[in-house]
Parts: sequence; structure tokens; C-alpha cells
Amino acid sequence: MTVSDYGYVSAAEESEGKGIPARVTAARGGYFHIVCDSGQGVARLKASAYREGNEPPVTGDFVRLDWNPVGESRILQTLPRKSCFKRLDPSSSGRQAQVLAANFDFVFLLMSLNQNFNVRRLERYLALTWESGAKPVVVLTKTDLLRGHKRFLREAGRVSAGAPVHAVSAKTGAGLEELTPYVQPRTTFVLLGSSGVGKSSLINALAGDEWMPTMEIR
Repeated sequence: MTVSDYGYVSAAEESEGKGIPARVTAARGGYFHIVCDSGQGVARLKASAYREGNEPPVTGDFVRLDWNPVGESRILQTLPRKSCFKRLDPSSSGRQAQVLAANFDFVFLLMSLNQNFNVRRLERYLALTWESGAKPVVVLTKTDLLRGHKRFLREAGRVSAGAPVHAVSAKTGAGLEELTPYVQPRTTFVLLGSSGVGKSSLINALAGDEWMPTMEIR
């Protein structure tokens, strides 16, 4: 696997800096799991490169780094983002934005059909996604819990502002084929939805394997 397989495309606005391109696949406590053409590993920020207000990377970011095949690599630069999710940073008393994830193409907006469906919440999700720079895809989950779901499709379509709306069941597999166009190589999607709507179950169903642990909702 190469960094291009993870969606990297060289952009004209990138500075001609040192290091090689990589993608951050996870960020935890100052450590960054990365993948690049040389392999996968763990990296930390090069302190001198991030002293003057440069924004540190988050999950999904593309960066340039000094690769170390036998230890921690050093991240030199966070590359420009094409999309990102932000929220008000609690540590700043709500005065500064905090980036949570970056460089995704689609956002699956999940609502389950077990009394979780809420048009107002869907409108908020849609606004957040359009603001992020990505494309929203409305996914109504757990269609196996009721006999008919056309009413919910109509209600979601009424407020979706042109975003596609799909109804699926991770349990039976119904409707999953409709999501195939969004789940392609070099494409990144994120899932947004309340607890219990079936995010982990949908990931497992799309992957065809038990990637994420699931549990019964209360």
C-alpha cells in the first residue's frame, strides 16, 4: 500500500518542503499513526516546526515527515486540508475552534428507524457537513425493524437539499449495495450519528468482517 492508495494527491499549493508525504490514520496523546510509501509507523511532531502557531495534524490529515524505519518518525508539516470537522474547543472556553478530522470525501449521516429519526437533527447534520467541505449522504439504518420506510425516505428527502438518501439494514444486508459508489479505493468517508444508530454494524457490514465491536442498545 502507498500513500496514494490512502487518497493522497500532490497539490500545487504544497510547499516544496523536506520529507515525504504521509497520512495520519490515528492521533492519540501526541502520537500519530501514519502510513507512507515506506510503510506504516508512529510519529511525533518536530517541535521546532510547530512552534509558531502551525496547526498540528488530526486523524485524516496529510503531512510531510522524516521517515524513521526503526523508530519514531518526525512530522514536519501539516498539508492543506480539503475538508474538516470543527467544534468549539472546550479547553478554550468555547472561543477557539478545534479540528476533529480532516480530508474526507463523504459523510454518512446515520439515523436509525427505532425512534431515532429526527428531522431537526438531520438538518443540523447536513449544515455541519456542508460547512466541512465534504458531501453528505443520508443513511437510514435498521430498516429490518419496521415493515415500511418510504415515509421516512420522503421526510429525509424533503430536507436533504439534494443529498442522496438511502435506507439500509446491516443485519439483513438490504440496501447496502446502494452505498457501493461511495466506498471506493482512494475515497474516505466518515460516519456521523447518535449512539446506537448502528455505525459499527454498518462498518462491519461494508467491510465484510468484524472490524468494530458492537453491542445491544439499551
